Amino acid sequence: MICSYSKEFLQTAYTGVENSFIKEYMAEAPGDAVKVYLYGLYLCSNPDLSIDLQEFAQHLNLSEDTVKDCFNYWEEFGLVSVISIDPFTVKYLPQNSVYSKPRKFKAEKYADFTKGLQALLPDRMISTNEYSEYFTVMETYSIAPEAMLMIAKYCADRKGADITYRYVSKVAKDFGNRGITTVEKVEKELSSYIFRTGEITKILKALSIRRAPDIEDLNYFKKWTTELSFEPENIVFAAKTLKKSSMAKLDELLLALYSSKSFSKEEIADYCANKQAVYDLTVKFNRTLSIYVDVLDAEVDNYINKWLSYGYKEDALLLIANKLFCDGKNNLKDADDLIERLRGRGIIDLSSVNDYFEEDKKTDEFLRKMLMTCGINRRPNAWDRENLLIWKSWNFSEDMILQAATLAAGKTSPLPYMNGVLSNWKNKGVYDLNGAKDENENLTQEDYNREYARRRTIAVSRAQKNLERAQALEGFQKLYERLFGIEKDLAFAEIANDEKEISSLTEEKADITVKAEKLLSEIGLTFSDLSPKYACDKCNDTGYVGTKKCDCFDKKVD
Repeated sequence: MICSYSKEFLQTAYTGVENSFIKEYMAEAPGDAVKVYLYGLYLCSNPDLSIDLQEFAQHLNLSEDTVKDCFNYWEEFGLVSVISIDPFTVKYLPQNSVYSKPRKFKAEKYADFTKGLQALLPDRMISTNEYSEYFTVMETYSIAPEAMLMIAKYCADRKGADITYRYVSKVAKDFGNRGITTVEKVEKELSSYIFRTGEITKILKALSIRRAPDIEDLNYFKKWTTELSFEPENIVFAAKTLKKSSMAKLDELLLALYSSKSFSKEEIADYCANKQAVYDLTVKFNRTLSIYVDVLDAEVDNYINKWLSYGYKEDALLLIANKLFCDGKNNLKDADDLIERLRGRGIIDLSSVNDYFEEDKKTDEFLRKMLMTCGINRRPNAWDRENLLIWKSWNFSEDMILQAATLAAGKTSPLPYMNGVLSNWKNKGVYDLNGAKDENENLTQEDYNREYARRRTIAVSRAQKNLERAQALEGFQKLYERLFGIEKDLAFAEIANDEKEISSLTEEKADITVKAEKLLSEIGLTFSDLSPKYACDKCNDTGYVGTKKCDCFDKKVD
């Protein structure tokens, strides 16, 4: 413990003791409290004397608890501030002009009480400070001295003669807050407690708590049996489901049981079994997603219980988790978003969820074909799926959509071009391939573009098939994706003119290229086979060399 002046105190402090302390506080304060205050003041005046709580107590021949109680006493009047419990640290404050004087009690009023209390606790001498605490509680809550003695005796019987006065004070305040202040009321309360001790003991045993029941246990018991209407034997049954726990945890469980209207043993057993099943499902769900959650309660409350309330079963949820993991979206937020989307479409049971994912798979396969047709080499994304939904809502078949993709091949922005073509067909009522052909047959330029789009589609399709074969090779996909990443990093390095980074990335690229080429050779391919090989080297199947049409138009390409 280190005692020191506050900045405010230093500005107005005296070398000795302030007269206001002697005049207004000292005369009416307990003797030990005065000793502690003065000795602490001494330490403040001598900052080099840094001692801890144990040494402080030894110097005054007091217990550490007494020293703490004395400082707490002065804290009530604003003379000190206990700023830390461990290590115990006190800061002295200036004495304000407006202060609270210690309460003065008439000794004769509590003479019988002090004698009776000392007789109850003959193994130790009760301090003035302890008596002062009891007097304050009795005055504050209007507790009769005889009633206070009954409370003290009850506490001593339950906890032993060496019980601290803080516990007695705590119990007395609890009684006072509930209006139990007379001998008759205290006697009735304690009789009720004694009557219930056996039942409370059973509850403590079920919780593996090895101690005697106390007044807080009785308060819990009253709440459970009166406010929540649980039978004692059912409380014990609920306690056994918790095994080693606490009365507070049992209170949480009983409140949850009350909310779910589970009162009998059978209902409690079902509730606990279902709760365990939910936690088991949560663990399985997380394992399927390949995530770890330290505390499951929040996940159960915020996600799992909500999904179960929607009607989702374990098999459907685990299928969803597996799909998310495969898509690289293994987190609870993505899971919740997907489930909310599925629920909005009425997709809840295992069969409908599985059908949705199968349809989703087919959709992505079509989108990959569509993108290749219009000359785009990438995976489908959310925007592509949204476009497809819109186009199908316009009553266009997949053949018509592919026809539009063919027309969009070679365009600067193929997808917006496709959207324009389909929108034009929609406005003109063209919904079949023949109609689309008739609509465009007089457009020589469109024929020209369509032919070259066909050629580019052939080249892209071949390259895509080669890429799919390569991606089936173990380890190739990782190398392939890293090469794309290196290209991006090189671009940034060149912009930054970072020669060292450029050199490092170039070396890494060369090394990965060698490894990838080695894998490709196993299936008779090279890296160049993964990119489109166009029929015409002059125009790369665009139909133009510069601004002029290429002379390769009449050449047949299969």
